[in-house]
Amino acid sequence: MPEELDEVSRRLGLNLSRLTQAAINEHIQRNRDESIDALVEASSARTRRLGVTWPSDALEQQRREAGER
Repeated sequence: MPEELDEVSRRLGLNLSRLTQAAINEHIQRNRDESIDALVEASSARTRRLGVTWPSDALEQQRREAGER
């Protein structure tokens, strides 16, 4: 770390370890969400390529058939 930043962080009483951990966790969460989005998009694209269509009320229809509300 540059000497200037080290000095400033000490004067401000910043816990660099905690800040670093928080930044890493935030980065992981952001990328995890992007990874999930990419997987969903890939699955959706494959479903479209295969010509699979799902009725918009599929869950409601299944519930009716099962006698649920």
